[in-house]
Amino acid sequence: MSDTSGPKTVLTGNGLAQTCDRVSGDIVVDQSDDIVSEAALIAALEASGGVGFWMWDIPNDDAHADPVTALLFNISPARSRAGVGLAEIMKAVYHEDQAHITQVILDCVRSGGSYTAEYRVCSPEGRLRWVFTRGHFYLDENGRPTTGRGVVVEISDSKAAGVAFATRDGSTIEGALNKTADLCLSLHNAVSELGDTRIVALTETLLLEIGKHLADRQRAPANLSLH
Repeated sequence: MSDTSGPKTVLTGNGLAQTCDRVSGDIVVDQSDDIVSEAALIAALEASGGVGFWMWDIPNDDAHADPVTALLFNISPARSRAGVGLAEIMKAVYHEDQAHITQVILDCVRSGGSYTAEYRVCSPEGRLRWVFTRGHFYLDENGRPTTGRGVVVEISDSKAAGVAFATRDGSTIEGALNKTADLCLSLHNAVSELGDTRIVALTETLLLEIGKHLADRQRAPANLSLH
């Protein structure tokens, strides 16, 4: 991984804004069709319900994501379609959260399995946003990392403040929703090898629906606190 000095800011649901005090360098914008902007991110969030997903070819360090995830991490959808490395993605993670989040992800990559995390990302125009992520990494028969897949949920409305965290699951996955998410990620991983774009699209639709349930679960504590 290369330059990890990165950040920008978040407009939370209650109107509060936090500003990142470090900038991770110039935003790379694809000149062909897609640009990185707050307006594009807001439109993508509204269209998806705040849920996105990502895929990572680990040996080739080649990651792809939907527009929501790409824009949350300050990457244009066009660049994401072409593929980017993990280092470029991690530049968007707020500097106070970056070291811990990166270490947990890399540990999970090496051993395989799932992780859950909440942390801040510096998305377009210097807005700091909270995201919830659940990812799973796969190993081949020789124990070498092959792919990673995951869901990203924008949770700024329910996370105006707090502490970032990342944890790896143990040998037993707790909770029906977590199990469902991991099964769907594994299904998406398997059908991707078939090369049938229609079936892949169906699994991606299912992933987004599961992501919405994950989002509802993460937002529930904030909603309860209002009553």
